[in-house]
This record gives sequence, C-alpha cells and structure tokens, in this order.
Amino acid sequence: MSSAQDAVVVAVDIGSSGVRAFAFAADLTVAATAERAFVTLVDDSGRSAHDWDEVLANTIACIADVAASSFVAAIVLSGTASCVAASVGSGATRQIVGDVLLWSDARSAAHAAQTRQAQVDGYPRTLCPAHLSYWPAKLLWLRATSSTPLSFAGAKDYVFEHLTGRFWTDPMSAAATGIFDSALWRWDEELLAAAGICESQLPAVRDATEVATLRGELAAALGMAADTPVVLGGMDGPLAQLGAGGFGTDSASCTVGTSIAYRTGVDARVVDAGARVWCYPVFRDFWVLGGAGSNGGNVLSYTAGIVGNGVGAAVSDAFDRPSDPALVFLPYVWGERAPLWRDELRGAIVGLGPHHTAADLNRAALDGIAILLLELAAAVMSLGGIPSRVYLTGGFLRNDAWAQLMTDALGRETCVPEPEYATANGAAILGWLALGTDRADVASRPAVDRRMPSPAIHSQLQERAVRARRVRDALYPVGGLR
Repeated sequence: MSSAQDAVVVAVDIGSSGVRAFAFAADLTVAATAERAFVTLVDDSGRSAHDWDEVLANTIACIADVAASSFVAAIVLSGTASCVAASVGSGATRQIVGDVLLWSDARSAAHAAQTRQAQVDGYPRTLCPAHLSYWPAKLLWLRATSSTPLSFAGAKDYVFEHLTGRFWTDPMSAAATGIFDSALWRWDEELLAAAGICESQLPAVRDATEVATLRGELAAALGMAADTPVVLGGMDGPLAQLGAGGFGTDSASCTVGTSIAYRTGVDARVVDAGARVWCYPVFRDFWVLGGAGSNGGNVLSYTAGIVGNGVGAAVSDAFDRPSDPALVFLPYVWGERAPLWRDELRGAIVGLGPHHTAADLNRAALDGIAILLLELAAAVMSLGGIPSRVYLTGGFLRNDAWAQLMTDALGRETCVPEPEYATANGAAILGWLALGTDRADVASRPAVDRRMPSPAIHSQLQERAVRARRVRDALYPVGGLR
C-alpha cells in the first residue's frame, strides 16, 4: 500500500447505469479507476429501477478495487437525482423493501394527481417543478405497497449508512426529492403531509462535507485505516457543475448522455416564476441552477434500432448528410422534463419525403436534440445569466461532430473539463474540502477541446426551434386534446 504522502480521495459515483470509483490525488489527477454496471429493471408497468443488493455489492467492489493500490484519505459519495427506496428497520438491521426507484420509474403515476397541487404550491419553497420524477407520488405508491411503517432514502444515502451507520443525506440529494424546503433548510411540512409521511421517516440533512467514520469491520475488509473518514457527498447534476466549473458563476455545464442537462453555478437560490427549472444547494452560498430533459442519446438509440444500425454508425452516417430544414423531428419519445414538464408529449416527424433516407432521419433527430438543448439552455440563461463558456460532459459528446452541433446550439464557447469525469471530480472536491483544504486551493482541472460556435448555424437552429415549437403546439396544445 502507498504511503500517506500519496493519499487519495476515493470518489464513488453511483449512477443510473452503474457505479464508478476514482482515486483522486490532491491536485485532482486520477490515480486509479474501477467500474461496475447495474442492470436496469424495466417492464410495461412503468418500472425503472435497480436491485439494492447489486447496487451495494458493486459499489463496495469498486471501492475495494481502487483502494487496493492507494492510501485512502477519505471516501466521498455521489448519487443520482430523485432516486428512492423504502426500508424497514434501522442501522445494522435495516432492510430495503423492493426496488431502488430511478427518477424515470412511473409506477406511481396513478397517485400523481393527489400530490400535484401541493407540488405546484410548494415550488417557491422546494424549487422543484411539479413532476412524477420527484418523490411525492412515489412515496404514496411505496406506502401503498406495504402495511409496515417505512423509511425512505436514495441509494447513495443507504450506502453511506452501510459504510458508517449514519442515516444522513446531503442538501443536493434532499433538494432533488422535491420535498425539501431549501429556503428554511428543512423537510417541507406541507409536502410531507401530502405524501403521508413524517420527518422521522427520512434521513437527517447534513452538510455535503459532513464526515462520519468507516465502520471497523468494513475498514478491515477493505484494507483501510479504522478511522477512515467517509464524506457525505452529493448528487450528480450539481457535482458535475462543481467538477467542471468549480465555484465560479460565469460558466455552465452541459451533459448529453441518455438524456440532456444544462446547469450553471449561482451564489444564491433562484426562484423561476415559470417553474421551468430547478435550483439545488451545494452549500448555503453556492447553488446550481439548471434542468434535465428526458431525451438525448436515448433518442438516437431508438432511431438507430428502428433503422437497424448501431448508434455509432447512425451518428456517423447522419453527419455525412446535410441538415434538411424542411424535416422537423420532435424528439419527445420519453415525454419531457425541463423546461416543459409535460409527460404527455411524444415524438413526431414532420416533412418526410420519398427522398429521405435513414441517415436523414437520424440527422433530423440530432438536430431535434440540439433544439431541445437550445430551449433548455435559454430558460436557464434567462435566470442565471449568459456564461463565458460551457463545459461539455457525457459519453455521446465524444463524437466531435455532435459536440460541435451542441456548441452551435448553445451559441457559446465550449470545452471539456480535464479530467472529463465531472461528477466524480466534483465529489473529489468535496472530499478534499472535508479534509481541510481551502476552496481557493481546490479547483477543477484545466479545460481541453475548446470549440467556438458557428453564428450562422446557431441562427439556423434558432429558426428551426421556432418552427418545432409551432409543430409541437399544433400536435400537443397545452390543455388540449391529445
């Protein structure tokens, strides 16, 4: 094992498709990595979930892998937004009941009407738009599945309890439940009542840099010191912004993976009068304003499946074709979250002609995703200001042409953070802060792959966005027949 002079913080990113662990040195270089996938459990009931035993086993295995070659100064955790699981018991006797629900689990849809008005009224307190992806309806559904009193938390917080014995959550994860009053910094009483639960059924909200000690038997099994600190950590979206842009408020981050997200740092909570976006606290003096859509790379996976080629080939072939402004692709295959929050939306193609090919279809889908990003970014920028640059993250942006298209849609300079693992990088920043490093001495790594937008293409995409909105309004009028 390495000496304390070579100490690392192990940042553990528990995501929606798997877990990754990174050993970060004090200068935020990565010394070791490990990764395990999760099986996402889906069926026609609306299920979108993980198995808890798989999550826990794979997370511990990843920690063990990266800890084997380093002196671990601390472990810090990151989880995914709005994840929730029910449990019985506490501490060493706690047992997870059923699935670990992801934000996309829709089995609670029948309960949504019972909580919607409370969510709408609560937006100025929670800064979370009324939507099924948040906890209120899910809590009603989980309660209906059990006659036993339950507790509720996300997978990251159950892992933290397993490691330390402490049932805690951080402000970011708490805010992403949709039942946390970030103005008063407490669980929201009215939304708790709407969901039929009380505060004692939820983890205590502590600072993101709060530390507890690794349980002795786990420390021994992992080959770590018995007093190894475990830092509470945070949630993937805000940590991606922190990891990419640090504590600055003049930059934004954009992720295109399965779906899309756009965020910016702000120094105080921001209330959107239109309830289009969320605002989550990292610390009381640093917040992340943003939104996540429901459609992104998953749309290309869908269209590639229809036309019979893989995503890589679909993207490559699509960029060999010129963009056809007459072909409008509404990519709402999975409805939409930010900034529209309309699950009834569906995908549509308008303007098809006999000359169009599979490559044209995929190119139109890519342009449609770019237009989604343009609309989402515009909503965030209207509140958080225009950034000097935007950091790009997410596996689908490794294609240079796609990254350039998103740069053109944003109309701003873009770059890639180094290292590119922005969420884990943000978690590592929290870990080193918890160990006593000053904020001024902990910053994201230099950016690479700088790109400038084409003003002409940005203008074209803006024009196409206007047409796409007209098509959307005609097919899916707000409050109209579907």
